Amino acid sequence: MLKMPCCRIWLLPFVLICMTWMPSVASPVRLSPAAQISLLTCAPGAETYALFGHSALRVSDPALGLDQVYNYGTFDFQTPHFYWRFLRGDLRYFLSAVPFTTFCRGYAQEGRAVSEQVLALQPEEVQRLYTQLETTLHSPAKYYRYQFFADNCSTRLFALLTSSVNEPLQLDSTQQASPPTYRQLLAPYLAPAPWVQLGMNIGLGLPTDRPTTFRQRLFLPVELQQALAHATRQAQPLVAQQRQIVVPANSSASPTGLTPMGLLLGWVVLSILIWQWLSSPAWLLRMNARVLFTVTGLLGCLLTGLSLGSLHTPVQANYQILWLLPSHLLVGLVRSRAWWRYYAVVAIVCSSSVACLPHN
Repeated sequence: MLKMPCCRIWLLPFVLICMTWMPSVASPVRLSPAAQISLLTCAPGAETYALFGHSALRVSDPALGLDQVYNYGTFDFQTPHFYWRFLRGDLRYFLSAVPFTTFCRGYAQEGRAVSEQVLALQPEEVQRLYTQLETTLHSPAKYYRYQFFADNCSTRLFALLTSSVNEPLQLDSTQQASPPTYRQLLAPYLAPAPWVQLGMNIGLGLPTDRPTTFRQRLFLPVELQQALAHATRQAQPLVAQQRQIVVPANSSASPTGLTPMGLLLGWVVLSILIWQWLSSPAWLLRMNARVLFTVTGLLGCLLTGLSLGSLHTPVQANYQILWLLPSHLLVGLVRSRAWWRYYAVVAIVCSSSVACLPHN
């Protein structure tokens, strides 16, 4: 009966030491007047999640030997049911911090350029922003639900910056002649990845085709970089210095391998050749029809599931379902019935109607 209290007394000094040490770890240090904050903009990469580039904040203080990069675009591939949670929009992203040299080394190895914009902030603004980053980093608030257009690595940094400055930022929206849609903004980034481009053009719904405001375009890292480059405060430029800190080797990104258009052309050419060889071309027509309706039916089931179950707003209200009907799967899998021809005619009419809609 006397051993338990003795053990507690023995552990008490260690508990007190941990209690006094932990706040010192979580409490941000006081920066010197020489501290600076920079926006780092990373060029697009080859991976799907890197096609649109990346944004991060660098906090440097030569007097303290501090040089950290804070990144809101971190996620864990080991998360259970990773791909399902990503499609549903329930994947947790979080804020992380790494040394500046480690950050640059990783992007140099990937061959991706990194540019830096040193922000002309006052010492108290630098301290306020750094304190918010450190406080968030050591709290559950570092986790958030990622939303591609509304809440990502770029929008979080812009919101953090605007909440930390003493005077509001003056953005120059005259740089954009006409308000583009989300789909138009994504098109140049998707060009090197035709299969991803096809999937996103099919998977993204009506919200993607709405015109964007100047603030809404800042979800893209390059758009945020250009906006800050022309931003001012009290008639003074917000960016004090801009430089490139990682210069990759010259490389031209171009689609490689089989593209969707190449697959379609190959299918048409092969069908024509088989048609010439077979004495009964009707069999070939039935086979192609089954393949076509099976593929479109599976895509329709996927789009319906995303529209009903995903938390991502851009995949909702998807008019592609007007021709990618889930019921197409019945025509592709079951044997031909009397209603098959009538259904095929209706499907072709729907497909032709949707094809006339704008997709830019």
